Amino acid sequence: MECKQWLLLVAALCLGSVCSQNRRHPPYACQCLMDVQARKRCDATSAGITAEQCTEKGCCFDATVPDVPWCFKPSGERASLRYAKRMTEPQARVDCGYQGITRKRCKRIGCCFDRKASDTSMCFYPPVNEVSQPCIMDMSAREDCGYPGITAEECQGRGCCFNSYVVSTRWCFYPTSVTGPPKMCGMAPNKRVGCGFPGISADECLKKGCCFEHYQYAQNVPWCFEPLARQGNFSL
Repeated sequence: MECKQWLLLVAALCLGSVCSQNRRHPPYACQCLMDVQARKRCDATSAGITAEQCTEKGCCFDATVPDVPWCFKPSGERASLRYAKRMTEPQARVDCGYQGITRKRCKRIGCCFDRKASDTSMCFYPPVNEVSQPCIMDMSAREDCGYPGITAEECQGRGCCFNSYVVSTRWCFYPTSVTGPPKMCGMAPNKRVGCGFPGISADECLKKGCCFEHYQYAQNVPWCFEPLARQGNFSL
């Protein structure tokens, strides 16, 4: 009897190990920067795959370019940073985050980190083409356009932006051409000034003109908070 229970325990542990291997950590946005011709399909089953399924495989998803793989393998961090430098002059970088932001935090909010930058921002938005310019905004300012599980095609068919590189935020969201100038939400978590009430939803928060981000790495940090312009304080 004891032997049978031991075998069942071993089988359960092995199954858990297989499951954890199948579900990989999503790539960071900067790892998905590369020439479209250099994209390598994630695997043989990635044709017709959804953004959720693709990121669960640890791959990149980008449906903005036709006739190339939408679900593709990420590149190394050094290679992607070289691509970002080639596509954007240091002076043209769009600042992402706040002064003193860590490399880990910068990557987690969907941006690139260049520790060798001296006179420009170390944390900056990945370079995009002119068509995608209205989609550059802090993830805390994204206003939902769609529903959970919406496909990239349907989202873009609504005239909205689709970006699946940050798992814990809205992937389908309105561009700045609809919402107006992006709110200044990039600030250190301990600088946030609460907006709303405990338990406020993302939609309610954004309708108040505030920023929303579920920050799970520090206690007593407001999820719904005032943008910098409303605080009247642009210092970080």
